[in-house]
Amino acid sequence: MDQQATLAPQMKHYEEFASGEMRWLPYLMFFSRADYRSPVLTTDSGGFRPTEVGNRRYSLLQDRPSGEVSVMLGASPAFGWGAVGDANTIPSLLAREPGSPPWLNLAASAFNSTQELLVFLLHRHQLPRIRDIVVLAGLNNLVVAGLPEAGADYGQFFFSGEFFTQLGNPDLKKYYQQPKWAVGRLARRLTGAEPGPDKTLSPLARSELAAGIQARDLDRLLELAAPTGAKVHFMLQPTATWTKKTLSPEERLLIDEVNVERSALWTMFTPILGDDVYRDYRDRLAAVCAQRGISFLDASALLGGDEWLFIDQAHITDAGNKRLAAAISGMLRPGGARGES
Repeated sequence: MDQQATLAPQMKHYEEFASGEMRWLPYLMFFSRADYRSPVLTTDSGGFRPTEVGNRRYSLLQDRPSGEVSVMLGASPAFGWGAVGDANTIPSLLAREPGSPPWLNLAASAFNSTQELLVFLLHRHQLPRIRDIVVLAGLNNLVVAGLPEAGADYGQFFFSGEFFTQLGNPDLKKYYQQPKWAVGRLARRLTGAEPGPDKTLSPLARSELAAGIQARDLDRLLELAAPTGAKVHFMLQPTATWTKKTLSPEERLLIDEVNVERSALWTMFTPILGDDVYRDYRDRLAAVCAQRGISFLDASALLGGDEWLFIDQAHITDAGNKRLAAAISGMLRPGGARGES
């Protein structure tokens, strides 16, 4: 990853963060490494990334604010994957806005919407009064909807192969042949198992399934948030392809490199990057939010132009974080956008 080392040296700390032993947990399946320290990112004793404003740092389990807070849920962009420091994540940027309460970052990389909901459920008792809940997510639901049996039982999730290995399954290759939701392409890469009959959905069917799961989980989040009086907002996380932006020289070098050197992972994204899937999924989620009175923003529509905004197809630079934070801030202000696409 020569281009990444040159253009985005902070990523070596994210690589180290992700390469440690998986932290398996009840209900959530997995979560971020706890008590992690590096010059670029840190986590508290629960694996939550702190927000940083000036010389003040706080997180759910580290100097938790006692007054009103706002909460960020979601996957990699919400966590701040790729930011050059804790102070450069979207929750940290939002916390700097005049009149903003402290923000708590409850996001984790590789989560789907059900895992995002469960984090909130499991830690609701630790949260003080909440003003706003922003969910910056959606892409992972669409990706894992392409794994076999994604619509069965409780759906698919990242690292399912590793998870069932941890359960002590004696023969994952044999288990893969069973039509179970738990084992998909990730497990096949681990085991070398040959696939059985193709049970994956078409890209547009993936969109329908992923949007339905997101709708279900937003319904449950609204129910949990209602007693607090918190408002729920949703931003569909971006991809470089969906933005239709002119790739900067840095983006082109980085995306081309990761597509070659991490092809086993990024080929999972290829079927859902088409314009037909993007428009269908965006419109479905916009409708889901409108029906529930949830503010909606499409991050891809906010990241155009030729500025360097992406580190790879799905993760953004500090400049991208600033754009999305500004849009979210505008949405949260009195009279801000509601149900916008």
